[in-house]
Amino acid sequence: MIKSILKYLFSTLLAASLLYWAFSKSQLEWDDIYQTLLHANYRWVTVAIVISLVSHWLRALRWEQLLDSLNYQPGQVRTFSAVLIGYFANFIVPRMGEVSRCGSLQKTADIPFEKSFGTVITERIVDLLGLVVLVGITFLVEWKPIQSFLFPHTDTPPLTLIMGLIILGLIGLITLWFTKDFIIAKWEVLSKSSKVGQILSGWIDGIISIKDVKRPGLFLIYTVAIWVAYFLNAYTLLLAFPNSENLGFSAALSILVMGTFGMATPTQGGIGAYHSLVASTLFFYQIPMKEATALATFFHGTQMATILLFGGISFILTLFLPKKLSSVNSQ
Repeated sequence: MIKSILKYLFSTLLAASLLYWAFSKSQLEWDDIYQTLLHANYRWVTVAIVISLVSHWLRALRWEQLLDSLNYQPGQVRTFSAVLIGYFANFIVPRMGEVSRCGSLQKTADIPFEKSFGTVITERIVDLLGLVVLVGITFLVEWKPIQSFLFPHTDTPPLTLIMGLIILGLIGLITLWFTKDFIIAKWEVLSKSSKVGQILSGWIDGIISIKDVKRPGLFLIYTVAIWVAYFLNAYTLLLAFPNSENLGFSAALSILVMGTFGMATPTQGGIGAYHSLVASTLFFYQIPMKEATALATFFHGTQMATILLFGGISFILTLFLPKKLSSVNSQ
């Protein structure tokens, strides 16, 4: 309990510190945020919100495929609500989203927590691979904004770093190959003899559920569509302001990448880190730092308001949804 409180206090302090730093270095004041609110084109903002919700719905559909490979069919309403609740939880307590969405399905669809949690881990692995591809595309399309953050003192990643990572990866793969029989034997004993082993076994069942997905092509389409929706969300938010509407697709791509890194920080909803990274990216595109920070604050605020509203509605909805047998297909 004390450890959880300390972790929450640390993340809150980190978020507040990063947000203060982002605001102070740009000399942003509340009136600047108010002026940004006044000058926003809310037709584009509305489009961005709709696209955001579509991305969450696509994530729910993709998650259903993983759950279905384990013979669980919770239905779109319960799955979509769980996804929104997960995002809602991340804005309250960092890293609680995965736990909350799995807990929601356990409550509403009677899906074992460890099984659904394993599928979420699979999702995160797939998302990480998608992010790697996206970063690669961004490097090709618009290298400088990313380079200024990752390698500020060189034009290309150091050769020694690249070679070191490759060598470490090869060593790890070779080690796993030669010890696989020993690992499998130890794992079989652990999974049968302890509660921890049974929980881990459930996680692994969920993780490897991807190999049993019935329509892998559709799973890939959902994955690509999720990232396309994220990109369109970033682009339409740029269109909502006179000083950013002409930045173009490459700027939206850079903002998406840096915003994703910001949201991955251990703070509530990426608060502070998102503001700093996105503002710095906008500054690269010749938007003054004060205006860039105000825009980043608006972008993040739009996402936060959307999640808090619809995630809160979903949480209330789950209180009234009757528990169903997850093996019964229901929409």
